[in-house]
Amino acid sequence: MIPAWIAFVIVISLILVFSKKELWIILSIGTIVFAILTQVSPIDSFVIVSTNPSIILLAIAVAFIPILGGIMEESGLMLELIQKLKISKRASLMVSPAFFGLLPVPGGALMSAPIVDQIDPSINANRKVAINVWYRHALILIYPLSTILIIGSVLAGISLYVIVVAMIIPFIIMVVIGYFTLLRSIDIEAVEYERDLKRVFRNLIPIIIAPIIDFLGRTFFNLSYPEIFLVIGLCLSIWIALLLSNMQLSNLKEIAKKMRIWRFSLLIFAIFWFLDVFIKSGLPEDIGALKLPFLFFICLGFGLGFATGRTQLSLSILIPIYLIQYSLTIMSLLDFVLLYSATFLGYLITPIHPCVSYSINYLKTEYKRAFKDLALPTFICFGILLAFYAIILMF
Repeated sequence: MIPAWIAFVIVISLILVFSKKELWIILSIGTIVFAILTQVSPIDSFVIVSTNPSIILLAIAVAFIPILGGIMEESGLMLELIQKLKISKRASLMVSPAFFGLLPVPGGALMSAPIVDQIDPSINANRKVAINVWYRHALILIYPLSTILIIGSVLAGISLYVIVVAMIIPFIIMVVIGYFTLLRSIDIEAVEYERDLKRVFRNLIPIIIAPIIDFLGRTFFNLSYPEIFLVIGLCLSIWIALLLSNMQLSNLKEIAKKMRIWRFSLLIFAIFWFLDVFIKSGLPEDIGALKLPFLFFICLGFGLGFATGRTQLSLSILIPIYLIQYSLTIMSLLDFVLLYSATFLGYLITPIHPCVSYSINYLKTEYKRAFKDLALPTFICFGILLAFYAIILMF
């Protein structure tokens, strides 16, 4: 048996090398290798994870989310929603990628990039890349159906909706910094579409109904497996989206195939399988015994987000170590917000982030050029995060 930390380095190196490949496959292989090297039974861990009702329900929910996104995309409901707002050019550049960012579909950046490109063709291509990437992730910070938030909530043991409220401040900061660094110099000419707020609200219903059902269910019913409310809410959202789009149930099979929904569910199982083996390996205790300062967690979160292009993986490594180091079962909300935000910022600007690469390819530029525009708001936000943490330490 080799030391757990050496086994971990080997596995993380493997994941980093193949990070552009299908994550659930790479993570599953890494889990098996890590388990064998640390003499943890991968089969026992897999059985525990795959028979856990909460994880099963969570896997079903994250499979339904891209189906909802596919209906909103295929039917044009999301595009119509944006057009009927009839807002200024600056606002449209924020809102268009932000709303499309709520749809967890393969190559989603390619849906919003053409719209950003058409709103103002005179904008520099590198600036367009930054606008598309930055704002298509803004609402994800506070959207309860974001897979990243859902997984983060489970890992940290914090209510999803408590996290959503806490993330409002980072969301506002992200929007404001993005405005001053990316949009302020653009004129405010209105986009030429007829405003129809009734149509806007109607098209929003499928997006907001699932979080509402989930929130009400968790608030008023104390069930052992509250994830069932998210599944129910998503079923209702999908049904409403089908009605609004005049699509048939038979269309769901094709949408599910196009969205490759199994990838989302398999990733859930892979993450929690890795987490179970990781905890049983004893490595979190070894690292926790080092009493690392939380600043290290923040910087490592940013670094892992950049290196892996995945926030879920980074959080599934750092949160267990944090909980063991501080002898907690529930993570501090403030620490979660700081760690999550740092990881998110690192993930936002890495070249292996699909949204970055897709935007660069569509707008015909290069990463090193677009990086300058994207890095400015990213590092300003990261600087604000570090400054805030420094102020906390003073009190």
